Amino acid sequence: MAINVKLFMTLVPLSKSKQSSLSVDWFDGITAQHILEAEEFSQQDQEAIAVVINSVQAHADDPLNDGDEVDLLVNLQGGSARL
Repeated sequence: MAINVKLFMTLVPLSKSKQSSLSVDWFDGITAQHILEAEEFSQQDQEAIAVVINSVQAHADDPLNDGDEVDLLVNLQGGSARL
């Protein structure tokens, strides 16, 4: 029983495991937030991370199911203002 996790390349050096993909043991009630904390991302880093569960953008506190695939991406925002 496991969850497959993939980290965006710029997150790898900030993570505890320093791996771009890992398998996390599933348990009842686990969320992506548990994974972010286990990988020791700072609060500031966590605010910039987008969570995608099974190819659908999700919230870090959404419950995970056995076999889910979780992608942790850098949440990019930007654009230009028209004056």
